[in-house]
Amino acid sequence: MATNKLKLARNVIVGLIVIYILYVIIVALTSNYTYQEQYKPVLSENATDQERAIVMANGVSIALENELNSIVGFLPNDLLFVPNLVDNRTSFQKGIIYATRPASDMIAKTVARYGQRDTIDVRLSEATSRYFTYGDNVWGFWFIYDAEGKYKSGIKNWHSWANSVGSTNAKNAGIYNIKSDDVYNILKYCVNMTDYALGLLNDENISHFKTDDVVYFTKGICLVTGNVLRAINAVDVSVAQRGGEENLQEALKRFDYINEFDPTLVLAGGNVVGDALIPNHIAALARHIDVANSRLNDMLKTMEK
Repeated sequence: MATNKLKLARNVIVGLIVIYILYVIIVALTSNYTYQEQYKPVLSENATDQERAIVMANGVSIALENELNSIVGFLPNDLLFVPNLVDNRTSFQKGIIYATRPASDMIAKTVARYGQRDTIDVRLSEATSRYFTYGDNVWGFWFIYDAEGKYKSGIKNWHSWANSVGSTNAKNAGIYNIKSDDVYNILKYCVNMTDYALGLLNDENISHFKTDDVVYFTKGICLVTGNVLRAINAVDVSVAQRGGEENLQEALKRFDYINEFDPTLVLAGGNVVGDALIPNHIAALARHIDVANSRLNDMLKTMEK
């Protein structure tokens, strides 16, 4: 009897190990890419406020929503070393939620209310302060994803607000109101995100082993930033008119390049001078972000005149 129990316990342990190995392999094979289609909304000149609100809500949340709905789901909160073994996609998703939080806060405080003293829509307040602030590494495994549930609730609140704009139900109706200073502040958010990404990439102490984490984290940040920029451009023609069409298009082109940036093996170069045989992917990505950042700053300066 004791021998049979010991044999059963051994088989259970071996089975669990095999299942875990298969799970890691499947996740690795299905998450070896970090490309996600940039959000490129198109609105007619006579688009309704509700349609414009939907575009802004998607600009905030669509990158995170796509990751949550992907085959592998949200990886940073997985157990048993999965985030460390599949670190590129994990870092990418961490960058997405990092940039989603301030995007949610900024847009909730600008386009979703009439003035600074007005109350923020409770759905967007909860999305920003309650759901998106949830730690990205809070425990979860397979079908139990605590962080995912909170993030999905935040996304649901954004969609609820957007779809309620123009509703005849006064109690539930969302507000959509965009002003010139709102456009400026949202562009300022884009500048802040690219500033932060550049600061990470310009750290001279990044090792080869940490290079890929930084590259994909900044890619996640820039995906959300690019989506927000495209969204605000779609709902307000003054973005190009006041900021300059050339500046806007160059910034958007660079965000496309950043999104497509996905080297087979990420390396940090051979020396600080930059003339080594080994490629420096940190510098290559930083160049695109730097151009986007410069163009965004030019847009802000133009708007200030």
